[in-house]
Amino acid sequence: MRSSYCLLLFLVTFTVKAQLSPTKVTDYITVSLPSDFRPMNEQEINSKYVYTRRPMALYTDYGVTVDFGINRGNNQWAQGDLNILKDFYKANISSLYDEVSFTKDAIETINGRDFAVFEFVAIVKPEEDAITNESALRAYSYIQYTIVNNQTLVFTLSSPYQHMRKWKDLAPQIMQSVSIKKNFK
Repeated sequence: MRSSYCLLLFLVTFTVKAQLSPTKVTDYITVSLPSDFRPMNEQEINSKYVYTRRPMALYTDYGVTVDFGINRGNNQWAQGDLNILKDFYKANISSLYDEVSFTKDAIETINGRDFAVFEFVAIVKPEEDAITNESALRAYSYIQYTIVNNQTLVFTLSSPYQHMRKWKDLAPQIMQSVSIKKNFK
């Protein structure tokens, strides 16, 4: 009886959290996010991220463990350079981690716009001479890049590896909902 109750509670919780709600991020960008996502506050942003350019938007779940963000890249790209951009960012992602296992590396058309799309699990190993006895950090990420008015827009969903099973199905739904107006500024 107890295991049936736990299974039912898990299914109800998963179903509720998996509902997506249209979210107006800016006057030009909308995306459907889980209904329990909310904008991150300044303290949360500063405790989790180091950035040279402030993100356009950062959202998180109720536990502040799964994040969705939108940022502008620092580099200028011509509209026709998406294949070059994809290779550039794949190399960049690979250099940020000790190990990266890509499960998606593609160009996809989403709501009339082409995106370079990456889905991967990354591992950061502790330093060999570290004083603490930490284990490797593993994370699941789904990132897509597009070029708008020669600017790179980056959409990222990141989750701890132990939550990957849920997000592996939901991340593509979220990313497929990204809509950018043609008059984006």
